[in-house]
Amino acid sequence: MGNVSRRLVVRGATVGAVALGAAILDGTALGNEPKAPKLWTLEGELKVHPKYIYRYYLVFGDGQKCALYGSDHGRDPERLKRLDAPVRVRVSGALGTAHHAGGTKENPSPFGPTWVMYMDVHEVEVLK
Repeated sequence: MGNVSRRLVVRGATVGAVALGAAILDGTALGNEPKAPKLWTLEGELKVHPKYIYRYYLVFGDGQKCALYGSDHGRDPERLKRLDAPVRVRVSGALGTAHHAGGTKENPSPFGPTWVMYMDVHEVEVLK
């Protein structure tokens, strides 16, 4: 193997330690992959709005609303298009919030600034 200097050994150990630390922090050393989002279940009346920020939304018993998007965060999810709204549904998906700034001077929006609670829908079940 020949003569190996102490400096070369220390440098190799340092590089190895940095790589191991980065792998542990990144999760790759443990086999951790990004986790799937937690799926929540909501029930309410599915309605369609032709011109609002979101097209499909769920209305709860107390009048609160939750925007519904496709699992890819698309505005017109196929699963909801097939239903004749208004209809009572149970939906499962990932919840999130988004801020609508209300537009800019160059591109004004007819909708004022607001926060929107939404769900990226993965499953839909029609209720009786």
